Amino acid sequence: MKKFVIEPEYNNYTVSQYLKEVKGYSGRGIRNLEIYLNGKRVKPGKKIKKLNKLLVKEQVKTTGIRSIKMDLKIAYEDKNLLILDKPPFMLVHPTTKKADLTLANGVINYFQETMGQTLPPRFYNRLDMNTSGLVVVTKNAFTQAFLQDKAKVHKYYKAIVKGIVEKDEFFVERPLGKEGDELRRKEMSPEEGGQTAKTKVTVLERFPEEDLTLIELELFTGRTHQIRAHMSLEGFPILGDDLYGGSDSRANRQLLHSYKLIFTDIENMEEKTVEIGLPEDMEKILHIKK
Repeated sequence: MKKFVIEPEYNNYTVSQYLKEVKGYSGRGIRNLEIYLNGKRVKPGKKIKKLNKLLVKEQVKTTGIRSIKMDLKIAYEDKNLLILDKPPFMLVHPTTKKADLTLANGVINYFQETMGQTLPPRFYNRLDMNTSGLVVVTKNAFTQAFLQDKAKVHKYYKAIVKGIVEKDEFFVERPLGKEGDELRRKEMSPEEGGQTAKTKVTVLERFPEEDLTLIELELFTGRTHQIRAHMSLEGFPILGDDLYGGSDSRANRQLLHSYKLIFTDIENMEEKTVEIGLPEDMEKILHIKK
């Protein structure tokens, strides 16, 4: 449930306009709301006046995803967000081939235990099965729409790549086509249908004896497999990434980890940072090399 007092500059807006343009709700999200203006239930087309009191309630949705108790690693939580540290080798959401033992199954169980409701897990971001790190789950449609349309969210990853990256810092701006053979993304010009993709790369440490580099990556776009494809195209595939040329006996998955998020807090509009450490397999590789 959310409460708003209409600011003077939005006098004569409709409820729908106000919720979409000012508060970031989607059209679909508004259709799932009970809306009350000064205590009386109204339709989205109702006009509002300055200082009117608006109250919106989300209709509780159910989900067919099975509830499974899991030992979730919680990196951050408030009344709107749940941010988890996903382990490698776990899907975020069920697929036709794998229906349970995904992060979504554990989230549903967690919501049942802590909130007493069987809520659908609303994921703001997703990670490949073998990529570890921060996954954001929103607890309501309002927060989901806010993050997607209103908030600034900066995503940072760490990766161990094959080869010695000589530049300390650079940008990769290579347009990527849709998944091709075996779902692999390849460089493709915009004229050929490629999508803009931009990644910032910063070297954190080099390991010449092992021909490895630890890097930080910041995403400016969110294409599927963007980091994996960009680093492969630059000649530095992620260690253990079989799909993009990083196969190596030292790693049984791509050593890519979502380690930091900087986002706008929906409650006070202040910038908030959530950061976690490296997973055990990446730490082991780095400690062995030092």
